[in-house]
Amino acid sequence: MKKFFLVVILLLFLACATKIPITWQKRIVENQVKPLNLVYQEYGLKHNQTMLFLHGFGESKETWRFIVPALAQKYHLILLDLKGFGVSPKTDDDKYSVYDQALYVKNFIEQHHLNHLTIVGRSFGGGVALVLALMQTKKLMKSTLKKIVLIDSMAYNQSLPSMLRDLKTPLIGYLGIHLLSNHYMALEAYKYAFWNDDKIPKSSVDYSASIMAQPMAKYAYLKTVHNLIPDDVQSIEHEYQKIKLPTLIIWGRDDVSIHVDKAYRLHRDLKNSQLVILPRVGHMPQEEAPQKVVNAILKFMEEIPPH
Repeated sequence: MKKFFLVVILLLFLACATKIPITWQKRIVENQVKPLNLVYQEYGLKHNQTMLFLHGFGESKETWRFIVPALAQKYHLILLDLKGFGVSPKTDDDKYSVYDQALYVKNFIEQHHLNHLTIVGRSFGGGVALVLALMQTKKLMKSTLKKIVLIDSMAYNQSLPSMLRDLKTPLIGYLGIHLLSNHYMALEAYKYAFWNDDKIPKSSVDYSASIMAQPMAKYAYLKTVHNLIPDDVQSIEHEYQKIKLPTLIIWGRDDVSIHVDKAYRLHRDLKNSQLVILPRVGHMPQEEAPQKVVNAILKFMEEIPPH
């Protein structure tokens, strides 16, 4: 027992140690990320327009499986596991912010020579998509992005949901994520994300629990939580108005994780955007109302062809 508490104290000390500020300057302009082989799956024909999917916090590429069949008939889909999630590498470092993830995705795009891309990002992945759009606007990456789809996207400064606040609390977060069962945590996360709990797929809960059991998965979760809100988020918020890419914003009206008022604000800031609000849907429309998400994306893609 004494050894256990010594380990906890050491981890708390390390968590409080000096780290690189989570700012655009430090994590994008001055940062270098080592090459990382992110795991992905492809669907559809490669000669079709490519859509690159970025999942949310605690998720994986599997979250898109309900909308893949319909979209793959017309588009080339790439489903990515972000660093630390799904079966992608989980490295022992501090580079788990939206800025760091954006650099890893940028490297992935360049490694695979992807062009004329539509980025589909939800929640945390939506935040990564916005960073990529800003990087392109600021000439920090090639002009490969042509359109964006944002689903219940992270974008603005806000209070974290209670579950994430608990994870971010020193000691409580560490003990909670290591002592509670993986299945319990996965189920509670889905209950928080769905408006109608009866629609929660058992397969989603089971898969999320299995991923949580992987080596370093809990480390990646905690690191991401501690890096979730950038230190300079309020200055970055004002940059969104510079993004001119055609953008579709899809939002569950009854999202309790990121309130629907953020959807309207994002729609105002992104001048070339469309907004679709889904009633009686929570934070995960791609799983709770997949057909509505498919319909909105297809309409958007067909209305605004690639340049």
